[in-house]
Amino acid sequence: MIATINLLAQSSPKPLRLAVAAITHGHVPWILGRKDQGDIVLVGIYEKDTALARKYAAQFRLNPSLFYTDLNQMLNDIKPVAVVAFGSTREHLSVVEACAPMGIHVMVEKPLATTYEGAKRMSELAPRHKIHLLTNYETSWYATTEKA
Repeated sequence: MIATINLLAQSSPKPLRLAVAAITHGHVPWILGRKDQGDIVLVGIYEKDTALARKYAAQFRLNPSLFYTDLNQMLNDIKPVAVVAFGSTREHLSVVEACAPMGIHVMVEKPLATTYEGAKRMSELAPRHKIHLLTNYETSWYATTEKA
């Protein structure tokens, strides 16, 4: 994740405007509980499960106004530079389909897709809309990998 953020943040001296698409994946606390290091600003969180959203808002002391129950509304309202998808793998395609036409970079958890057709569609959308589409593999955020 650190390497991903650095890759996207390198193009601008300002913090990366980052949004989260779903919060059901186990890695999401890392980003929600992250101390401000100046390289990102969390601008929105999409989650349909309002009880889960309230739980995380309380746990990480997040402003409830960050939360949306509609992905497209969040993207239109906040216009993030990048989105990290921390939902079900089955949702990855819909996140990329929503973000890519808007020029929003996307990082998904592994695996990229649940079907060949989904992976192929995402691999077509990314270059067409000139976005980075990344899969978060554990080794990508090892300090040794970042240094290399």
